[in-house]
Amino acid sequence: MDKRKKTLSSTLKGLFDLHPKLIDFNLNRLKFLMNKLDNPQNSLNNVIHIAGTNGKGSTAAFLKEIFEAHGLSVNIYTSPHLINFNERIRIKKKLISDDNLSRILEEVEIKNNYKPITFFEITTAAAFLAFKQFPSDVNIIETGLGGRLDATNIIENKKLTIITKIGFDHEEFLGKKIENIAKEKAGILRKKVPVIIAKQNKIKALETIVNIAKKLGSEIINIENLSENTKLGLVGDFQYENAATAFTAAKFILPSISVPKMKQGLARTFWSGRIQILNDGKIFNIRNNITIVDGSHNQDGAIVLDHYLSKQSLGKWNLIIGMLNNRDVKDFVKIFKNHINQIYAITVPDATNSLSVLDIKNKLDSLGFNTKTSNNFESALKKADNRIPLLITGSLYLAGHALKFNETIID
Repeated sequence: MDKRKKTLSSTLKGLFDLHPKLIDFNLNRLKFLMNKLDNPQNSLNNVIHIAGTNGKGSTAAFLKEIFEAHGLSVNIYTSPHLINFNERIRIKKKLISDDNLSRILEEVEIKNNYKPITFFEITTAAAFLAFKQFPSDVNIIETGLGGRLDATNIIENKKLTIITKIGFDHEEFLGKKIENIAKEKAGILRKKVPVIIAKQNKIKALETIVNIAKKLGSEIINIENLSENTKLGLVGDFQYENAATAFTAAKFILPSISVPKMKQGLARTFWSGRIQILNDGKIFNIRNNITIVDGSHNQDGAIVLDHYLSKQSLGKWNLIIGMLNNRDVKDFVKIFKNHINQIYAITVPDATNSLSVLDIKNKLDSLGFNTKTSNNFESALKKADNRIPLLITGSLYLAGHALKFNETIID
């Protein structure tokens, strides 16, 4: 580890120790801090704010590539990261450098004067400050959790808002009714600012968002059709919905959009941890067989996996799974269980709120499996029969660990 990486690691550790990873819906702390930083979020160009349960990251990735294919510069803020924290803040085709990230985080912490604030709020402030210091033509901002009280929602000057597919997730914070979840996500909408609503599976979610948009006088932009013959860089039929949402958003920003350049952008889009097929690296060398890493962790994500596995005609898959303890592992796996041969349960590495392997085993054995348990990811990987395709899923944090183990480079 070089000196710059050590400096960044120590900076991040210091921030994490001082500001634990907790969720505390209160924007007053962040607003106070942003005032001291001269509100960099209010000077950003063409802000596109994205909220939703599933598809936020993929939609943002498609958008980024479409704009860049047209020669526009793009800054993008997403979360969580899979391997390196820098993945959260991308500036003009590159991850933010260690030097700039360390400098900006320290600047933000000094302005905060070490007062109580969450880790996500500090990093959101840093992202907005970075985007002001390195301005771009377009700024794409993805919410962390929810919308209305998410730290990213301190932005007022938005060009466009996007609501991707709404489902059940983080019910302990957003509510157990789909209308309540949709209402929280729709909290990113602003008066008279247009909104694009992606295709919704749940009618009550759609109705809730539409009603809020109408009350705010926000134009609802109809989704543009996208041929399923269009080549996409991301795997899975469901990605056509995310790509169509991105195409619609790009066309709003660029009315004279070039269809060939749009298709070029969609074809070269890549987003780690989303039905990612490993074609090289340590895991590939160990197994020399089809291995897929996917960060899905809720029922909608399981439905996507079920559809994907149904189209592969590869027989049954082995499964390595780890999940956080606010997830229902039984309901998750039940959706695609017919595609699974053998399950290997592990705890999510470095996650204190992971389900235990015995919890996972007990719940999945009730579905008819004889779930094997492993002490760690590498042990499970070596136990899994390399003659059978392998799916690694259940958590973005597990996906990140798998990609790090595989020595995958994310840039």
